[in-house]
Amino acid sequence: MRHVLLTGLSCLLTACATSVQTLGERALVRGDFAVAITEFQRALNEDPEGERALEGLGVAQYRSDALAAAATTVSRLLELAPRSGTALLYGGLVALRQQQDDLAADRLAQLRVIEPDPRFGAQVDRAFALLRAQPVSDETRAFIAASLEDAARAALEIRAAQDEANRAWMFSTFPVRCYPGPRAGVVCF
Repeated sequence: MRHVLLTGLSCLLTACATSVQTLGERALVRGDFAVAITEFQRALNEDPEGERALEGLGVAQYRSDALAAAATTVSRLLELAPRSGTALLYGGLVALRQQQDDLAADRLAQLRVIEPDPRFGAQVDRAFALLRAQPVSDETRAFIAASLEDAARAALEIRAAQDEANRAWMFSTFPVRCYPGPRAGVVCF
């Protein structure tokens, strides 16, 4: 009986954490970063090592310009998931905005190994060539970070579209033939 009660309680707590996390994700998509931060922190109170909640919290903190908090969150996430594309991207962007160019370059280089999109790689190369060529203002760093974030998002969208096209092509390569069935129906295979 005690085992059943503990299992039921565990399931209930997991569902609560997921629903709080979902609220955070919805707030993040809406651009309501203060609510997203609150909801992701609530989710982390229930599951301190929840990677999706840490990702969401780091992104919300970054987008609300809480760079020091985002740096802490992303570092914590990188300890748990060193190959997290989200953590590497936003860790690189935070470091870039905080004028830690070597750390930014390292994290973005690691991301390029995981997500080898040539367009994103070219954008990273152009960004760091500009940073090395001349001193840049904080506004310019924010602009460069935004362009890298947009390039990463575009690369993900292109990959998702390619995956969808590949799935559609895979299913369309099998010929489907339909014949009159034995009892006035159609048989397709």
